[in-house]
Amino acid sequence: MLNIGFIACGGIARHHASRLAGLRNARIVACSDASLDAAKSFAAEYGTEDAAVYTDYGRMLKLDHIDAVWVCTPTYLHAAPVLAAAKAGKHIFCEKPMAMKLTDAKKMADAAEKAGVKFTMGFVRRFCPQWGKMKQIIDAGTLGGPVIWRFAAGGKPPHAWFRDETKGGGPLLDGAVHNYDFALQMFGKVTTVQASTRQFDDTSVGEDTGSAILNFANGAQHTLIWSWGMAAGAPAASLNDLIGPLGTLQFGMTADEAPKGYDSKTHGAFTFKAGGGKQRVFTYKLTDMFVEQAKHVVARFEKGQQPVTTAADGIAALDVGLAVLKAGKTQRTIKM
Repeated sequence: MLNIGFIACGGIARHHASRLAGLRNARIVACSDASLDAAKSFAAEYGTEDAAVYTDYGRMLKLDHIDAVWVCTPTYLHAAPVLAAAKAGKHIFCEKPMAMKLTDAKKMADAAEKAGVKFTMGFVRRFCPQWGKMKQIIDAGTLGGPVIWRFAAGGKPPHAWFRDETKGGGPLLDGAVHNYDFALQMFGKVTTVQASTRQFDDTSVGEDTGSAILNFANGAQHTLIWSWGMAAGAPAASLNDLIGPLGTLQFGMTADEAPKGYDSKTHGAFTFKAGGGKQRVFTYKLTDMFVEQAKHVVARFEKGQQPVTTAADGIAALDVGLAVLKAGKTQRTIKM
């Protein structure tokens, strides 16, 4: 049984807690939030009957029976609780991105290593069956090479700090860090980064909209277009596909005919389309990536083992994200 404490009890914390609540080998025994009401509400919904509630996470970390903490503060507030949790001897799950500065991220990694505790990141796409199948298809050489992964999205996050370059970094850091991490696993080393950014919403602090190109040593490329500066509720077309010399890989079942036994309620699909009308559908079983992540992290922490995502992974993805922001500001290519 893993006894868990939460630091910050907002939206993403509740997302994680709702999955942890379904596990037999995990229980939330304490939580801390700057808002006492938020902490009490969180404890009542997800905690044990005697779950302790705090407004000072430092006091919470003194509880001997806590084995691990989930750090769910805004990004710019990650470092301090992670350092304190490591010093207190607790295993650490930290939301993404790891920090707003590489120096802070490295201090966090060093603190966990020095304390002998395990540290992992909330790169939940590592447990996404859709993105996992995408990697399998690319690794098999289905598209040939080099490959270009194209991505575009728009919308508006629920809190202004996401659009603050000093607190969340905007879509090309807070949102796209999932893409950076997964692209690093799929394509390997990034060699150069290019970007162009701008501000749509005058309430944002810094750029809230932009485009980026990541070039990889193996010749692959990842292109992104993302805005968090659009009017709230405004529709935006999305794009997510991969193209290569042998064809294109589309998200979803877009073939002329579904394969036998395919059920969209239980399975997802990718459709490969090549020249001459050639089509092939790849299916995968639908699962909840947050549940799978919770199962994995709890099982590893219980045994004192390192989860699949490491502090080094968090630093690597942050390094790319900060390079993208720098490229956007300077309008020049950044060599990694």
